[in-house]
Amino acid sequence: MSQSHKEFPALWRHPAPIHFDSRWPRWAKFLVVIIAIAVAFVVDKPIGQWALGNPIKFKSDINLEMIMLMQWGQWTCSVLVIIAVALLDKQGRKKAIALAVGCICAVAVCYLIKGLCGRARPWVLTQGKYGFFGPAYGFASAAYQSFPSAHTSGAFALTAGLSWFYPRGRALFYGLALDVAFQRVIRHDHYPSDVIAGALLAVTIVRSVLACSWPGRLIAAMPTPWQKWIFTDNQPQ
Repeated sequence: MSQSHKEFPALWRHPAPIHFDSRWPRWAKFLVVIIAIAVAFVVDKPIGQWALGNPIKFKSDINLEMIMLMQWGQWTCSVLVIIAVALLDKQGRKKAIALAVGCICAVAVCYLIKGLCGRARPWVLTQGKYGFFGPAYGFASAAYQSFPSAHTSGAFALTAGLSWFYPRGRALFYGLALDVAFQRVIRHDHYPSDVIAGALLAVTIVRSVLACSWPGRLIAAMPTPWQKWIFTDNQPQ
């Protein structure tokens, strides 16, 4: 017998896991990160100048591996990971939709802020330009889209979502995201404050999206046949 529309949980959500920082009050978490961003702003320019003057070069094979790791949380990687979750997890269809919604929201907000801020990238220091130049520059040129880091936001968005559903793997997920942030700085594309802000933005948005049942609300608004397919658990092969 087919499941009726009323039998579907209207606001499906996956409960929040117990993270390593779960016992910290929210204000303490934000305070720590805000202080880190403030300190980073002080050292941004010196670090940017040092990185430009002391480029870190990797051997060809290692460089290829590093570039591959830097794609964690980017569009192709995120799509493949989300598809894998949908196929391999028993409840993967619901989780895949939740991951997609969280990642899209985080990256969309990040790009909006990038455009509004118009911060010059570190490699623009060679032209004597440093600072925030506003939306007239930010929406017109990638050279003025440094703050916050979209690569880092994407990496931490995927990481935050996966850590929500698979907390046992959070050390691996956050390790990959931190590698992305590190590489964006040493490759002269971002300042430290850019990547810290990108990480904070992504984790905050994704956790909020999942906690407030946004994916469940989206699923509840779908046609009944779609809901039936989404709520049908994957069968073992």
